[in-house]
Amino acid sequence: MKIRIGTIEDIKGLARVHYESWKTTYSGIFSEETLTNRTYEKVLSNWRPRLENRNEKYQCYLAETEEGEIVAFAECGVERTNNFQIEGELYTLYILESFQKKGIGTLLFKKVIEHLSNHNIHSVMAWVIKDNESRKFYERHGGEVIGEQLIGDTGILEVAYAWKNLNDFI
Repeated sequence: MKIRIGTIEDIKGLARVHYESWKTTYSGIFSEETLTNRTYEKVLSNWRPRLENRNEKYQCYLAETEEGEIVAFAECGVERTNNFQIEGELYTLYILESFQKKGIGTLLFKKVIEHLSNHNIHSVMAWVIKDNESRKFYERHGGEVIGEQLIGDTGILEVAYAWKNLNDFI
């Protein structure tokens, strides 16, 4: 498995992983209508600005097989809400279902922590849907619950996990 920085040339592969893993991860959590309305084309259209208009603290890492298939990605940067005394944020971490539980998430998470540390960011948080089984990943990696919020009017609750000292990972 190769971990590298995602580029604009990777948007189709990143969008495919994002689209497919989102559907499998959130099936039974989000409504069928929400899952159906979230098309690959919509996901793809969101990737170009993310990779073209990024600041120096933003980064997208991807995992690809030896054959060059993108199977996972993680994005990070500065914390977006300013509601917590946390500097950085893991924005997304998605892995195709058939590649989960193989250590890829941990490899990507370590790259995120390394990137943030290199940009003088010493704490990080991640929002995770409460009913998402992937919460256990963040708990196994020492994440501390620091808050909760509803996602719009969906009735779905997100939990904020934080790591207040990234030096503990280095």
